[in-house]
Amino acid sequence: MTTGSTSEEFTRDTIYRGRLTVVQPRAGYRFALDALLLADFARVRPGQRVVDLGAGVGVVALALAYRMEHGRILAVEIQPRLAACARENARINGLDSVVEVLETDWGNLDLAAIGGPVQHVAVNPPYRKVGTGRLNPDPEEALARHELRGSLTSAARIAARLLEAGGLLSVIFPATRLAILLGAIEAAGMAPKRLRLVHSRPEESARLALVEARLGGGEELEVLPPLWVYREGNRYSAEVETLLSGPAEPL
Repeated sequence: MTTGSTSEEFTRDTIYRGRLTVVQPRAGYRFALDALLLADFARVRPGQRVVDLGAGVGVVALALAYRMEHGRILAVEIQPRLAACARENARINGLDSVVEVLETDWGNLDLAAIGGPVQHVAVNPPYRKVGTGRLNPDPEEALARHELRGSLTSAARIAARLLEAGGLLSVIFPATRLAILLGAIEAAGMAPKRLRLVHSRPEESARLALVEARLGGGEELEVLPPLWVYREGNRYSAEVETLLSGPAEPL
């Protein structure tokens, strides 16, 4: 990722080695590596209809649209400034024919609001329960990190409401709350099908969990090899370097 100045309020950054540009607030919410980990993990196909819940500035939606080339991605974001960034990012990257930004609470979504069921839902939900951890004084960061206006439980419930039978949910969440994640998925009528744990380094405990669930799926769960973010020192691992470079060509 690289950064360049665009104004006092926003920066202009790039992902996929400069192939996609991301305008985002200079202060407040800014996207992190977990967005690109989720986009890489999500198994989307060209022509699908996809919903990105809690889209922020639209990084997951942009990355998926770049891979898919055609289809429809509804990027749902409740915060006006972030939704405006997501809309601008779709436009400047020439992906506004694929990505539509909905500025709304994801709790308001139903099949009528999005024009029918979708094949895939991706979500990077707030990680912390209210009352745990330090609440960020910045309102955008607080909403993104704490379950103030949306939670994992509500995201799973909404995903089940929007997915067609057999549709997939992809989610990234702290590994320490994996039991909560799996419970929320199953309570919403979905079955976990793929699991991958993300470690900073091989000798360290997992920090994040990537989970794919299927609406109406069976019991079998595929546990993938772990993903190491760093190798020696603070250099990214070869797999993460490849992920940050983006796909060689769209799907």
